[in-house]
Amino acid sequence: MKNEIITKKSFPKVKKRVEELLVRCWKMSKPIYPKMLLDFKVNPQESYFSQPGKVWFLSPLWRGDDFVVSILFHEGHHWNIYPVDLFRSLKEVFDARNLLAEEIGFKPTIIHRGLWKTEEDWSGFGHPVEEFQYVENILGDYLINLLIHDNYTTVWDALWNFLSLEGQFVVAGKVVKRDTTFLLYIAVYSELVIGLKSPILMSQESIAKVPKIAKIVKECRSGRISTTFAVKELVKLFHSNIMEDAKEQKKEGDGEGKGKQECPVCKNDEFEITEYQKEDGSWVKI
Repeated sequence: MKNEIITKKSFPKVKKRVEELLVRCWKMSKPIYPKMLLDFKVNPQESYFSQPGKVWFLSPLWRGDDFVVSILFHEGHHWNIYPVDLFRSLKEVFDARNLLAEEIGFKPTIIHRGLWKTEEDWSGFGHPVEEFQYVENILGDYLINLLIHDNYTTVWDALWNFLSLEGQFVVAGKVVKRDTTFLLYIAVYSELVIGLKSPILMSQESIAKVPKIAKIVKECRSGRISTTFAVKELVKLFHSNIMEDAKEQKKEGDGEGKGKQECPVCKNDEFEITEYQKEDGSWVKI
């Protein structure tokens, strides 16, 4: 199905359809997951995420039932396959960090803040907390997307098409021409699902990581290793790619007001699409 721009006229119909599919996904889910509330908005940049009991569906496009179902299944199964709410996420992140620190022989400096108060200084540790959080989310995506492949084959194609063809790593509006964390993440699926075409990786280092990452995911799925141990191992493999991505973003600079989606004149963050640009550069009014 061809992607359609969501207009003011079509918005009520599209929103109603997403709400219907949300209920259908909950009834069809196996294993069943908790009911979710929906926050649906038209947004120039696609974003799909969830918290316990609620899923955010932000997009400028209607991509068809199969794609919507794949997203709703993905967000729903976050809360029964690998539920990482704030408390579990923090515990797992710091436990994984402690495992890695112990493995490489790092001991944080103890700082005395008073007679009875001490703090640990981890500034010399080469792996920031955010890196563990990022990799924790990557592991969750593998576990959940593989469940979708195994149980909902009709919607898997729509999800994989979006991830492999339309997903890309962009910095300051430009597609980055190197092995990013995202490209490495995508490449691993060819080791996990028969018949998938892997993106071309440019470095031998990244190519060598693919089967190692796949092995960790398989062992985690089978229960041979814990998710905490898996996060620790995946951090070691994704580390150089994550650091390169962070360096690239820092080089480009954030820029004042960058990322804000608001009118430059009235500063209102609510909008509607009145026209869009085609691939040939021409504009089409709605």
